[in-house]
Parts: sequence; structure tokens; C-alpha cells
Amino acid sequence: MNRESYEEPLLVENLKEAIKKINENVPLTQVDITRVLEEVMLKIPGAEAFKKVLNYLKEGVPIKLEKTKELRYIKLIDYENIDKNEFIVSRQVYFRGKDLIRVDIVLFVNGIPLVLIECKDPTNPQISWEDAYNQIKRYEKTVEELFKYVQFSLAVVENVRYFPNVPWVDKVEVGRWKEENKSEMDSIIEILSKGKLLDILRNFIFIREQNRIITRVVPRYMQYRAANEIYRRVVENLKGNNKERRGVIWHWQGSGKTLTMIYAANKLYRERILENPTIFFVVDREELEKQLSEEIAAIDIGIRPDVVESIEELKKILSYDGGKGKRGWFIVLIHKFRYSELKILKETLEKDFRDKESIMTRKNVIVFVDEAHRTQYGTLAATMRSILKNAFFFAFTGTPITGKKDTFAAFGNYVDCYFMDDSIEDGYTLPLKYQPRLERLHVNRELLREFFKQKEEEIPENIKGKIKKKLVDIKKFLEDERRIKEIANDIVDHFINNVDGKFKAFVVTVSRKACLIYKKALEEALRSRGIDPTKYLEIVMNFEGEVEPEINNYEIELRKRYKGKQTEEILKEIQDNFKNSEYPKILIVTKMLLTGFDAPILQTMYLDEPLKGHTLLQAIARVNRPLKDRGKIFGLIIDYVGIFKELNKALTFYSKLKKKGSKIEGISSFETLINELEERVEEMKKIIGDVEIKFDRDYIYSILTKITHENNERRFLEVYREIINLYESLGFYEERLKYK
Repeated sequence: MNRESYEEPLLVENLKEAIKKINENVPLTQVDITRVLEEVMLKIPGAEAFKKVLNYLKEGVPIKLEKTKELRYIKLIDYENIDKNEFIVSRQVYFRGKDLIRVDIVLFVNGIPLVLIECKDPTNPQISWEDAYNQIKRYEKTVEELFKYVQFSLAVVENVRYFPNVPWVDKVEVGRWKEENKSEMDSIIEILSKGKLLDILRNFIFIREQNRIITRVVPRYMQYRAANEIYRRVVENLKGNNKERRGVIWHWQGSGKTLTMIYAANKLYRERILENPTIFFVVDREELEKQLSEEIAAIDIGIRPDVVESIEELKKILSYDGGKGKRGWFIVLIHKFRYSELKILKETLEKDFRDKESIMTRKNVIVFVDEAHRTQYGTLAATMRSILKNAFFFAFTGTPITGKKDTFAAFGNYVDCYFMDDSIEDGYTLPLKYQPRLERLHVNRELLREFFKQKEEEIPENIKGKIKKKLVDIKKFLEDERRIKEIANDIVDHFINNVDGKFKAFVVTVSRKACLIYKKALEEALRSRGIDPTKYLEIVMNFEGEVEPEINNYEIELRKRYKGKQTEEILKEIQDNFKNSEYPKILIVTKMLLTGFDAPILQTMYLDEPLKGHTLLQAIARVNRPLKDRGKIFGLIIDYVGIFKELNKALTFYSKLKKKGSKIEGISSFETLINELEERVEEMKKIIGDVEIKFDRDYIYSILTKITHENNERRFLEVYREIINLYESLGFYEERLKYK
């Protein structure tokens, strides 16, 4: 390789030649090329430089040409003609910053180092991919200039992991790349193929800034796979090669559906054949609308979606440009497609634009439906589809439904499937454990059977119409103050002994009234144990609609406590504090935060509301996000209702729906922790020998010598950590005492 010095990470001469070659239609002078190089090379390492350089890699470097004085973007990489680029793989490459480092393998594109690979000896049982990962993290601190350009790295031993390079973040997400019917090593080689590498660079790597933390986003394999299949279906349809205009993306909660949507939308929006499309993100809850808007705003994607605030605004978007419709990205609640409000617009489009281009006839309209559930099968959805008649529709869900309301009937076949067992295997989500408690306080079985017969998957706040009286009986039972007081004492005991200090919890109730009763009862239980409940608890619920006087009074008290802030602002602050601050430690919720809420600190859900089907799975998935630094190895559901037989039905249903031979695993009884602990203890005995444990210096030394002699240090530490985490997770469960 022709390099100027170890201090310069770029292959400068290679980059100069590449610029000339891939910008051959631009009248570049030597001065222009020098300006391009200076614009890239003189950026001081840091978050802003990372953002700028990534944008240059994607879009080119803007300069005013010396000859013509016009502003042009000078490409550093040619994404249209891949073979015009120069790809170099080099071994044992030296770089100098604060010190000299030697990188095992570097991938250069047009002289720009984009990927680092650090390899370790696979025959050494003491070495893992973590050693390679840690070495690259040290490189980031040592040669900062290099990581202006490097987008992701690979840690290679017997196993392979990939991760984004973010020097100022100590721990970033580490993933495995999977390709169908390929080994881990062959899969990672696939990600480095010319076309796929440049596709990932251009369409799937972004800088994200959220909660004052700046990081780099790289795709998970299932996100890449699903987004590209959506892209393929749309593009091939517009070329006349297929008739696929719909599809279902079935990805389990916590696997990153929102980013998958953004990836697909971004790639399609920039595709020339779509000629400036209109893209709708359709949600069915205001909290999902806010979450999606915030997620897109956090990513440096270059596009800001409009949040459709009213039906009148939706009308303007649909009728814009003489009925052709406004171009861009739009986030809209399905409830704004109200037939009575859009009827005249629909009839006008049908009558006056039958043979003209309109929002109704245009093919470059794409609709992404987030959490495609009940609202996608009634009048609202029918109105939306009748106006966006030629649009592409893609549904994203972790829990599709079948029957009279059928996700697949409404949206077509699979685009991609990635369910609970896949996500747990990859480490993106955790297994769930459930534990029935205070079973004498569970809902009567006959009443539960009545609930399971109803089409509703949770008990409504206001029970009206044809819903049977027995649902009212269930609600009254669950709002009983004496029952709630007893459960509240159990919750506080369990939380203090098992959760507090490491994690946080939800109390899920049947109604707003139950929320207030639970708050009072939990506060009393905390005070009786010498704990000040002032900041410990908060309620998150909806204050709209028909509201009882006590709910109104609570809202007034809440606003006083938060110094007159608006209720919506307060609820957002409570959620942010739950995620990022010490307090509150427990949120009491009803009909809110059970979909879309992502907080790894949430580990336990105290469930006192009957749920079923996809609503149940959606809710319990709130506790499945990993938090490795605190030893979170599962999410826990404490059942005070008696509904977990329904959970087994739901899992059986999804096992059949997934069309795999094996049963979907991922949810099991809390008591299985004992079996898991026993298995780890038996494994430890194999490592150290089945001997009596003595706290004697010479004895411990002999054990350590045995472990070292047999090269079992790493496995010993892994099993030891697993035993500690399992033991602590059992809390004051009596069975753990025999392992003390």
C-alpha cells in the first residue's frame, strides 16, 4: 500500500485517483481535489466530525468548482457502479495516534478505511470475541483519527461479532450476522461482499442523538433482511416484475421494528424509480405517534416527517397539488381517517380524477402500519384504503392476529418472520418468567372464562353496549380496596427483596380508579416499612374521556405537584425519569405503556388486569429488554389475576402460525430457575470437581490451580457469574437456601 505515514489513516493517492475516476463527468481541477481532501481530512475527531464524514461518504463532499464556480457534490464512493470503486483488504496495518497500533485486517474502499477486523486464536480456550472487541475499543482511544472513517468492526475468534465504532461510548451493541443456511463465519463474509457492504453504508448506518447521547446505528440482520425485502417488492412491482403490493413484517417486541420501518422508508424515498414518493406511517395510539416521531428525529437521516395533527391537516395533505397529494413522510393516527370527515374528498377524487394522477391513483405511495391490530379491520382502515387505493401497504407487528380480523388477510403474506425464540437466541430480548402469587385472590375461573369468550382483549375503562355484566363483576372485583391493600403489601415485600436497587417495575391495573387505589395502598405499605413513598411511585394513565371526580381531583393534585405543567408534559417527564433517573421506581399503569414502551431498567410486571391474545404478549414483552450491566437475565411477570393458562394458548397459537416444526419457547414458570441453577451448579462441579467446598486458603489455591491447568478459567468465570445471577434472582424464594 502507498501510504504517506502511519499518522494518516487514508490511502491518500488511492482516494485521489478514485475521486477522478468516479467523478469523471465533473470538470475537476487539482485545486478541487485538494479541497475535497482537506474537507475530509481536516475534520477534528468527535461526534460532529463523525456525522459530517458519514454524510460525505453517502452523499459526497460539497465544493464550489474552481472553473465553473458551481456547487457540486463530489462523490467519494460510487454506489451505482460498484466496480468503479477500489476495494483493498490489507493485513497487519499500522496506525499511529497517541501510540502505535497494529490492526489485523482493514477493509479500504477508495483508500478510506471502513471496516476493522481483529482476530484472536480460536484454539485458545481462554480467548473469546470479547478480547478482540476490547482491543478495538482500546484502538478507538489510541488513534481517534482512524475512527472518523471506520464505521463498524468485527471481533473474530471461533465466533464472530460485529459492532459500530463509537469511541466515546464504552459499551455498544454487539451482534451476530446471520444468513439463511450459512455458518456464522460464512454469514459475516457475506456482509463484507462489495454490494452488501456499500448498501449497508449508504442506507443502514446513521448517527443517532437521543437523551444527549450520540451513537452510531448499524442494522441487525433481520432489520436489513426485512427492509430490503420491502424495497425489493416495491421496486419490482413498479418495474412490472411482480404484483406484490402488501406484506406482513412479523418481528417480536424489542427486536427493532421501528428502525426496520425507518430503514425501508429511507431506502425507498431515495430510490429514483419512485420519483419523490409519499410515505405514511400509520399508528393507532398517540404514545406510538410520539415515540415514532422522536425516533426518526433522533436519527441523522436528513428527513423530518410531518406529524398530522388534525383531520383538516390530513385533508390538505391528501388534496395537495390538485389532488395529487403531498410528497414526503407523514405520521398519522388511523383515527383521522374518519369516513364522515373524508367522504366528500373521497367522492371528489373518484369522480374528478378517475383518469388523472391523484393520491388515489398514484403508485408511489407507501403505507407502513405500526402495530397492525384491531383498528386495521374496521371503517377507519377501509376509508384509508379506499383513498390510498393504489398504495403499497406493509404491516409491522410482533403479534399478528387471525380469525374474522386477520393480519394476513388484510396485509398479505410474510415479508419476514422473527419471533420470540429467534430474538432470545440472538440476545436482543430476554426470556420471560411468570409466577402466580396470592392465588386465593385471583379472579374466579368462571368469570375469567367469560372474559376469554369476549372479543375484547382487555376490559374497557367504560363498559358499555353488549358486553356482558360479568365483565363489570370482574372490574368491581379488581377494584376492591381490601384485596388491593393485601396485594400492595405483597408487591412491596417482593419489590424490596428482589427488585429494588437493580431494576424497576410496573403495576398493571384494570382501570383508572384501580390506579388511584393502588397508589394509596402502595404508599401505606412503603411507609409501614420505613420508606418515604413521595418519589417512589407515579401513575401513568389517560385523563381524557368520561372521567370520575376522583380522577379529575388527582390530575389537579398532579399538576400542582409538578408546578403547573401540562398533564401531557408531566406524563412524559415521569416516563423519562423512570428510564433515566433513580425515581420513580414503580409505575402504576392502565391502558398505557403496554405497547411501544422501551425501558431496559424495567424487569418486573405486577399484573392485576385480565389480558389475552396479542394484547397479553405485547404487554408482558415490556420487561424483556436486556440490561447486562446489572445482571438482568429474564423479565418477570407476577400474576395476581390467574391468566397464564391463556399465555400457553397464545404461544401454541403462534407456534402453529410460525409454521416451524419446533415449539416456540421463551416463557416459563419462575420455578424453572431452580432447575437452571441446578444445571449450572452441576457444570461448576465438572470444572472444579465434585468436592466439599471449604473456605481454606490452601484448598482454594488447589482448586484455582486445577482450573488453570485445565484451561478452564474463562468457563469458570462464565458459570460463576451465571450462578450468582440465578441465585440472586431467586430472591427470598425458599428453595435457594440449599445453594447458600
